[in-house]
Amino acid sequence: MHRKIKYGLVQFQWKILFLARRELHLIGILASALIITLITGVFVKSSHSTAPPRFSSLFIPRHECRSWKTTPQHKTTLITKTACERDYFLLILVSTAPAHLERRNLIRETWGTDNNQTAPQWKTYFVIAQTENQTLSDLVNAENKNYSDLIRGNYLENYWNQSLKIQMAFEWAARYCMFSFLLKTDDDVLVMTKDLIQFLQRKPTPKQGLFMGALHHNPKVRREGKWNVAYEEYKYTYYPDFCSGAGFVMSYDVVECLVPLFDVIKPYRMDDVYIGMLAQEAGVIPVHHSGFYMPIDNYDDCNFVPNTLVQHRATGQCLLKLLRMHAKRLSYYRNLGSFF
Repeated sequence: MHRKIKYGLVQFQWKILFLARRELHLIGILASALIITLITGVFVKSSHSTAPPRFSSLFIPRHECRSWKTTPQHKTTLITKTACERDYFLLILVSTAPAHLERRNLIRETWGTDNNQTAPQWKTYFVIAQTENQTLSDLVNAENKNYSDLIRGNYLENYWNQSLKIQMAFEWAARYCMFSFLLKTDDDVLVMTKDLIQFLQRKPTPKQGLFMGALHHNPKVRREGKWNVAYEEYKYTYYPDFCSGAGFVMSYDVVECLVPLFDVIKPYRMDDVYIGMLAQEAGVIPVHHSGFYMPIDNYDDCNFVPNTLVQHRATGQCLLKLLRMHAKRLSYYRNLGSFF
């Protein structure tokens, strides 16, 4: 009897040892896979939320929004008087500089063009100012004759003049076009145009009063660094809420209602902050959407992020690679390295 018990205990110990070794083997396999994953830069990025945005209540303008159109004279630096050829569901205005011809051409060849010639859903225009370089100016004139998609302003291109570009872009859109939504973006941005349109067409998405993007909530004014602001320029501690200027969406009524406020609030150096000021004055509440990806960490890296609608820092080969990966509907984050 004792021999049987002893033999059974020995067998039990060997089974436990065998299971322990098998579990250790499995743990080793998982650890190796994790290391390989980290080396190749492929992993699920749990911090990128896909939660749907929370929309605010109905927008009720605090001022009269349409009477400014009765005056034919432009309110801003806008030069262009060419109207849109038709109504569009989505009007895309890309902020660009005269020297960025390659970026504009790549956008025209990829996400900026709706290939449906009979009933296009979107149209892309490029918003551009003047340059003192005559050769470059001649090239821009020739480009506009070729494509007829440049919206031009009468001021010199400068990084700190972007609020002037916002003003003339909004005036042109509301004065010369009819659209349901406007996407303002930059020429170093990837836009998943069809996915964005599908989201905007959903029933829960407000068709009026919409100001949506990567939200900066209760942002503190910086008093040092690149975006430093003196107290004489802005005396408050915090800015109004705003969406990142690299890409945001507004409904037509919001764009139309912001234009008359250009006479009330003077241009501010940071264009996205300026839009936040105008929105606050108009009573528009900006909302956050996680599909608007504006990288802060690893700023110079090309990152593939699933479920993206608008992504900043995507030009050249990075843009093309991201488009190919999105076409495969991949569900994991991936760092593709630096392209800048």
